[in-house]
Amino acid sequence: MPVPQRIIIASLIAIALTLAASSLGGDRVAAQTGEVIRSFDATYVIAEDGTIAVTEDILIDFTAATQERHGILRFLLQEQPVDSDSNRLYTYSNISVDDGERRLDLSTSDSYLQLRIGDPDVLVTGEQRYRITYTLTGALNAFDDHDEFFWNVTGHEWLTSIESATVIVELPGPGVQTIACFQGPAGATEPCVSSSNASSARFVSSATLLPGSGLTIVVGIDKGLVFVAPPVLVPAHDSVSTQVKDFLGPNPATIAIVVVLLLATFAVLSWRWWLVGRDRWFGEQYYFSDAPDPERRPFFANETVVVEYEPPEVAGQDRRMRPAEAGLLLDERADTLDVSATIVDLAVRGYLRIEEKPKAGILGKADYELHDLGRGTGGLLPYERKLLDALVSGGSPALLSDLKNEFHEDLVRVKKELYKQGVNKNNFFPRNPETVRQQYGLAGAVLIVAGVAAIWFLGAVAGVGLLGIPVVVAGVLLAATSSAMPRRTARGRQMFRRILGFRTFMVAGDQDRERFAEEANIFSEYLPYAIVFGSAKKWAERFEALGIDTGEVGWFVGPRPFMAVAFATGIHNFSSSVGTVMTSTPGASGASGFSVGGGFSGGG
Repeated sequence: MPVPQRIIIASLIAIALTLAASSLGGDRVAAQTGEVIRSFDATYVIAEDGTIAVTEDILIDFTAATQERHGILRFLLQEQPVDSDSNRLYTYSNISVDDGERRLDLSTSDSYLQLRIGDPDVLVTGEQRYRITYTLTGALNAFDDHDEFFWNVTGHEWLTSIESATVIVELPGPGVQTIACFQGPAGATEPCVSSSNASSARFVSSATLLPGSGLTIVVGIDKGLVFVAPPVLVPAHDSVSTQVKDFLGPNPATIAIVVVLLLATFAVLSWRWWLVGRDRWFGEQYYFSDAPDPERRPFFANETVVVEYEPPEVAGQDRRMRPAEAGLLLDERADTLDVSATIVDLAVRGYLRIEEKPKAGILGKADYELHDLGRGTGGLLPYERKLLDALVSGGSPALLSDLKNEFHEDLVRVKKELYKQGVNKNNFFPRNPETVRQQYGLAGAVLIVAGVAAIWFLGAVAGVGLLGIPVVVAGVLLAATSSAMPRRTARGRQMFRRILGFRTFMVAGDQDRERFAEEANIFSEYLPYAIVFGSAKKWAERFEALGIDTGEVGWFVGPRPFMAVAFATGIHNFSSSVGTVMTSTPGASGASGFSVGGGFSGGG
């Protein structure tokens, strides 16, 4: 028979046996568990001082026990939940079994005092009687018009049935007001048999108490007959707040260590950035020396940004800085915007022509067609060549929307070449900024995982999980500050300051300089830089505000007459479309979650 069928059949048999046993009464249940408690008789003598002398007479029959017995376990409630943070404490003293003739071992288990009665070297069988005596304190409750003894006599922890339970409560004098009794599982309201006179009450179970059932009594007492102390409250051991405290172990020593470790973490990260993450610069030596030595840029160094009216030249390359290089230098990232500006720059320089196609319908979006003008790739930088080849790899003209879901891998390669240009050719950075960020981010993630593991291990083993928190904090800070760790070389810092000067001219240049721009006819030439600086519309508005005719451009063809601001808006839309196309990736699966009808396999 196959294994799953055997499991199903065995489960059905077990369920059937359980239901049958439940329907046959106490004796049959006892037979399933072995031993049975024939009688459980308890006497509670309440003294004037509020203490209660308890005697429990338990007759248990081990004849049908399924395994050898050495004795019994009796659980006495020590702590009862009052609210989420507090437990009421009951205390026991003068505990004895059979006047000390039987061996008794005491231990605490959760909220119970555990009495292990019996000799581990002696086996018992047949009927055995256990007479347990102890003094109970803290079990009385005070109310405005009466005092009260409300107590679970047998408990609900017995794994066997109790055929009969009898309870007697004696007061130090006349004073019984009211009585009540409940039998069954926890929360049951089934009454038992009860009777009373002026100074005592008697309770008897009316049916066999099945495993997990118990007997609870209530005796109302005249006010003032006995002393009722206020309940003693202790922190709840099973509350979430207490468990967290026990696990983390917040105390003056661990808190002091954590504070020291956190301060050390801040100090180490700050020191690391101070040594590695700061840009280098030539300082004041640049103006007095032909070959100044680079040094770490002071934290509060004041660098004057001089307005420049054209892109700065790249040292040793006989050319001006490209828009994407400027964008990389500004934020130390090869952004998709930098690549979009490069496409416009290629069009301005005569390698491409961009044609805006009309919208398809009212809600449609404009599309763009890229025409290769056949100039080849001579004179282009490596990242520009890779970009141009990728754009027209499927032939010319290329519709921008056709590149969707296909260009993301080319985008990664173009960005990689741009980083190489900034590091190897231009000497703007000593290392690839993206690699630096990834390494510090990965180190931060490793520290976070290690910190969580340290919290768990230290908390579980030594109750000082708090000591692992600084490791997690260090990981979070390292990951959060990873973007601050790349740095510019002294040459890169110099060019960074110059590109800031050029951006100042484009974003906030005065009117006389704008008229100079008109004479130089550089509206289109500088437009790719304006895209990188996020100021294409502002660049066009400045020309229109001054009444400068920017002239028609041949590298961009649109459905409307040329106007600088409208043109800049169109270029912004084109740049947004390029960004969307470049970063789009194909779906991982063509199947719908609704048609599949469930989640992926694997996982847990």
